[in-house]
Amino acid sequence: MKMKRKGLLKRAARIVLIILAAVWMLFEDWVWDSILAVMEVVARLKIVQDFEDFLRRQNQYLLLSLFIFPFLIMIPAKLLGLYLIASGKILRGAAIFVVAKATITALVTRLFVISREKLLLIRPFAAFYYWFRETKERLYEELRKMPAWIRASEVMRKFKQELKVRIRRLRKG
Repeated sequence: MKMKRKGLLKRAARIVLIILAAVWMLFEDWVWDSILAVMEVVARLKIVQDFEDFLRRQNQYLLLSLFIFPFLIMIPAKLLGLYLIASGKILRGAAIFVVAKATITALVTRLFVISREKLLLIRPFAAFYYWFRETKERLYEELRKMPAWIRASEVMRKFKQELKVRIRRLRKG
């Protein structure tokens, strides 16, 4: 009896963890894709192109060390946000958190896009990168098998189709 409960609890915990991980990853992917789209527009600026060209000429270890700075910048921003929240200025504190997170994520995302090839020359970095990518894909595979995911995907597909039809009608009419 205890073994059955333990097995059932283990399976339920696994499902919950897969769902939580998948939701987080979907959110991160959405943020990542959105930031990449914005950064592509910003990357057209001459000064940004020059700086990115400079970065591309750097050694992989210098590029890796540059990932530390955005996170160091985020610490004071988070502390300020916490201070403001604790002082009753919840919206200001939350805004600082969101702006800092978005800005830092944008910088790190663009830096990664620019330097990925060189970073992958560093064996521990490459091992972590490929492990993370494979783990993420396994989680997505597990998620895609779940009936709720299949139903939600179908609803989203239908919603997108309907949205396209309505947009075409608006453009014609």
